[in-house]
Amino acid sequence: MDSAPVKERTQQHSKQQDFETLARQLGLKPRDPWVGGRVDYEWDQLRMVLDVMPVPLPDMRILEFGCNIGASAILFSYLGAKVCATDDSADWVALARLNAERYGIDNIDFAHVADSRRLPFADGQFSLIACNSVLEYVAPAELPAVQRELDRVLSPGGLILLTGSSNRLWPREAHSGRWLVNYLPRWFDRLLGKPLPRGVWPWAMRRGFGPHYDNLDTAQPDNFLLRSRLRGGVDVRSLQPLLWLARQLGIGPGMLTPNICCFLQKHALS
Repeated sequence: MDSAPVKERTQQHSKQQDFETLARQLGLKPRDPWVGGRVDYEWDQLRMVLDVMPVPLPDMRILEFGCNIGASAILFSYLGAKVCATDDSADWVALARLNAERYGIDNIDFAHVADSRRLPFADGQFSLIACNSVLEYVAPAELPAVQRELDRVLSPGGLILLTGSSNRLWPREAHSGRWLVNYLPRWFDRLLGKPLPRGVWPWAMRRGFGPHYDNLDTAQPDNFLLRSRLRGGVDVRSLQPLLWLARQLGIGPGMLTPNICCFLQKHALS
C-alpha cells in the first residue's frame, strides 16, 4: 500500500461507474455520505479507535462481520490486515466488493453468509472480529447463537471490537432518532404490524460472547474510549460526566455512550 490516506486515493473510473450503477439499482444514492462517502467517514472515525488499539494491524487476520457497504473492511485492508468480510445480503456483498475495487483494493475476501449462526470458517481462524453497527440488526432470538459462533471462530487471546451499535439504555434510538422506542417491549411491535428499530443492551454485548472475555476499555483515566475521542478532537470536558459515572460503576465508558464501544479480549488457553 502507498502512504496516502485511503480517503484521498484516486477512485478507479470504471469501478466508480459500476458502484454507482449497482447502488442505484438497490435504491441507494451513490453520492450520499453513508453510501459513496462511508469510507471517508470510517477514515475519520474508526481510524481514531484503531490508532489507540494495542494491536499491530499489519497481517492480522480480521473478520468484518456484517460488512454492509464494506467501508470498515476497506480501512482494515488499507492498514495492512488480511480481511474476510461477510454479510447476510448478497446485494450488499456485491456492492461492498465494488466499493473496495473502486479504491484499488482487491484482496478482501467478501462472502455472502445467509445464516450468521453458521459461519464458513474454522475454529479460531481470526485474531480480531469487528462488528461495526451490526449486532442491533440481528434478530433478538438469534443474537446469542450468533455471538457464540463469533466466539468459535475467534482465536484464544483474540479481540472483538464492537463499535457503533445503538445503546438501548438511551431514550433516543441512535440510528432512527426515534424517542423512547428502546424502552418499548417487543410485543408492542405486533400491535403496529411492523418491527421498531431498537438498540442492544450493553450487558448483552459485554457478556454475550461468553464469560471468558475481558473488556480492555476500563474506567481508568487512560481508557480506550477517552484516548480515541481525544485523537478525534473532542473536548474532554464534555466527557467528564460520562467518565465519572463509568468510574462509579466500574465499567468502561463505552458501555454508556449512545453508540456502544467495547473492546473485548478472549482469554488465552492456559
